[in-house]
Amino acid sequence: MIAATFLLLALGSAGEITARLRAEPAEAEVGQPMTWILEVEHPAGASVRLPEADPVPDESWVLLEPRRIVRSAAPATANGLETTRATWKVLSLEAGDRPLPALSIQVESEGVSRSIDVQSSTIAVRSALQDGENAPRPIRGFHAAPERTAGGRLGLVLGALALLAAGLGLLLRRRARRKPRVVVAPTPLARLAELERQITEDPESGRGTIYALTRLLRETTDRFLGEERAALVDGEWAALREIDERLPLGARTTFAQILRDAERSKYALHAPTRFALEALLADARNALAALAEASPPMEAAA
Repeated sequence: MIAATFLLLALGSAGEITARLRAEPAEAEVGQPMTWILEVEHPAGASVRLPEADPVPDESWVLLEPRRIVRSAAPATANGLETTRATWKVLSLEAGDRPLPALSIQVESEGVSRSIDVQSSTIAVRSALQDGENAPRPIRGFHAAPERTAGGRLGLVLGALALLAAGLGLLLRRRARRKPRVVVAPTPLARLAELERQITEDPESGRGTIYALTRLLRETTDRFLGEERAALVDGEWAALREIDERLPLGARTTFAQILRDAERSKYALHAPTRFALEALLADARNALAALAEASPPMEAAA
């Protein structure tokens, strides 16, 4: 008992043990990668034991890179302390002031182990959209040109007319040399067939196929309804379209389920199996065929 007390006092005399968890950057947007950094200052030669599991608190955080531990290679400071650093790369799926997870670590030196509660901070996560925004933001225009004198303005007008005439002449010559080609956009089913061909030729392209499939389903549905909803995230889009009775029942339920199933691959880095991907493509084909046979709403047709 006396020996253990002596060792505990010796550990404390080597300097105060501190542990702090912070994030870089201290502010981020939803979906923007950030790094959690745990820094433990401890007596030289001490061992630091972290929790076995990575400290991701819930499904609103996505772990991009598991922990990496680096021990300070520099010599101990004058007070006999060294620094052990652990990092995790993550991203947040929710906005707001988000507290970093609470951690407890073990520091052992000369046979004495101490439990240390980690001091953590809060990170501000901004939404990618402004309040009430549910459509793409308008493209910013050019700044107005500075005013010129009358002579300078006349020169600009003449130069613009000369360029316009030259461009028009070049266009007429090119049209006279070749016949215009009619470009027909591929149908949704044709685009889906291209995705099926790609996954057959490259089975490792699963996550890329998932991204292309969800984009195809969303664009086709929005075009059918005559409503642009590109600003919504997949979960919001699926919830909106699943109850939209202007869509065929089988199509709207299938599209919503495919987008929910795709979230693991798009945001949690899950690689789908070949069989799971083929099942998703088959469901998408049936739903797209049903949508192709349906009549669009009157407001969309107008």
